[in-house]
Amino acid sequence: MNKYAYRGRMMTINELSDMSGIRHHTLRDRLRRGYSVEQAVKPFPIHDSVEQFCEASHWKDWIGMSINELYEIYWKWCVAQEIPLTTKQGFSRHITDKYPTLKIVPTRRGDQFYRIIRMR
Repeated sequence: MNKYAYRGRMMTINELSDMSGIRHHTLRDRLRRGYSVEQAVKPFPIHDSVEQFCEASHWKDWIGMSINELYEIYWKWCVAQEIPLTTKQGFSRHITDKYPTLKIVPTRRGDQFYRIIRMR
């Protein structure tokens, strides 16, 4: 098992993940790309925009909403706040990581497929 030096301690990927809140596979990928441990455990500013959006709104209001609708609200919010935004896929992933009680499920409306937010 690989250990990495961080602030005078040797830590595993899982320990770094628990400490930083960043998923272990993301940390592993950053380290493989040549990031230092300090850079790898630091959240990217784009993720901060999703965090700020989550704090500014209430997740219970999202239930029954399509991910496209919610992403459009997030996009407009980021433009108004003049902060960088993430992709729809990254946004969806971050939402389900932050709120494990939420689930994004595919459904069919008319002749198109949508991804709707539901409770687990």
